[in-house]
Amino acid sequence: MKIDDNLNLVLPVSFDDQGDPALYAYHTPISQAVFEANYRVLSATKFSIFRNGIHYAADLGPRIAILRLKDEGRRDALERGDVDGEGNPLDAGVEALLTDIKRLTSILAPGPSGWQMLPVGIAIKQGKIDAADWGDAENALVFFTCGYALAKRNQRKRVAEALAGILTGSITSLPPLEYCASLPKSTKEETSASKVASSVPV
Repeated sequence: MKIDDNLNLVLPVSFDDQGDPALYAYHTPISQAVFEANYRVLSATKFSIFRNGIHYAADLGPRIAILRLKDEGRRDALERGDVDGEGNPLDAGVEALLTDIKRLTSILAPGPSGWQMLPVGIAIKQGKIDAADWGDAENALVFFTCGYALAKRNQRKRVAEALAGILTGSITSLPPLEYCASLPKSTKEETSASKVASSVPV
């Protein structure tokens, strides 16, 4: 059983000159097993972000979620006695969680034949998305995870949609390839080529 129940997050991660999304992150929420392994740090992070109210959380949460997650991970490691030889807290659990969130995320990018789905690492390597844009998206995904994974089952759809709204994203039940197929077929490259062709006298 998965936490998500087919409620996947689609998040714009970069925009073109007209302000339209140029790239999307398609994210499947973490599994029940991953939630159970990380519930302590996730609940502590959610509390630290939301304790000052929804307006604070909506404004700053998507920007500081990873920093709060790492703070809570170190605090949890100290409480558990999970430290190195010098007494410094280890946060291997947090890094594993971030790795899993990244693994569950694909970048949807326009290509010569329409939208394509790329693993995050490949998208960065190919220059489709830069480290800064991915950092912003990763913070947003951690913010979403902290809020959504701890919601009651009968409230998850409402919570998912509210969190997606804060992030200017959307919730979909479509698998990633079907979501790609639902996006406009024309790409920036094709649009530019069409504009050039239409400007040539006939």
